[in-house]
Amino acid sequence: MISRFLVFLPLFVGAALAEQHWEQAFQHYAAEEYERAQRAFERALLEDPENSELNLWVGLAIGRRVQTMSAFRRLGAMPLVARVKRQFERAVELDGSNIDALDALMGFLLDAPGIVGGSKRDARGVAERIQAVSSAHGAYALGIWHEDVGEIEQAGKQFELARERAPDNSSYLVAHAAFLARRGSHAESDELFEAALARDPENPTVWLAAAEAWIGARRDSLYPRARQLAERYLASPDRDPNGMQSFEVRALLKKVAR
Repeated sequence: MISRFLVFLPLFVGAALAEQHWEQAFQHYAAEEYERAQRAFERALLEDPENSELNLWVGLAIGRRVQTMSAFRRLGAMPLVARVKRQFERAVELDGSNIDALDALMGFLLDAPGIVGGSKRDARGVAERIQAVSSAHGAYALGIWHEDVGEIEQAGKQFELARERAPDNSSYLVAHAAFLARRGSHAESDELFEAALARDPENPTVWLAAAEAWIGARRDSLYPRARQLAERYLASPDRDPNGMQSFEVRALLKKVAR
């Protein structure tokens, strides 16, 4: 019995170490200490290299780290940017149903320059893979893709379709509302934001989505409310660690300084 136990002991120890590093990494990530988060996620990944979520989070931490670099330092960070893509691809390879990983990969492909692997065409393929996993989230992903490539009518249809397929999900409601705000359809956008705020009044993501849309659309009359929602978001311990970073929210608030 002792010898059989010793065979499995490294697995138990490895799992415990991975969990410890995982917890440390999330603490650093939530504190926006992205290089420390990257290192901690990498230590966890060494203990559990076939973990799709860990591969995703290593990529997310590196991506955030690059985003917070100065423009000069970012010029020399191309190898890090390329690694972000590799980590996302690995996460998807390990679990093709990991929607968060698929989302991250699609976002990278849309936003990154071609020299480091960005590709609108490949992003469309990822959106279709998302659709195979979730019809609602696939419609949302296709809405993002169509808007990014300038196919606005198709984008609107997809955002609306995502809402129809998951009517109780506030994420698709605010995504459609934000899209309408960007297109100048303020009456319809406001109606959807009010519905989301009424349905999910304690959700920091909803607060920030409304604030960002109103400020981005230069809705002067809504600036006081937008400021209140953004400040509430900054003060919330429950905000999404993958949402807008604190410095980005503060920059948003400067646009509506008293």
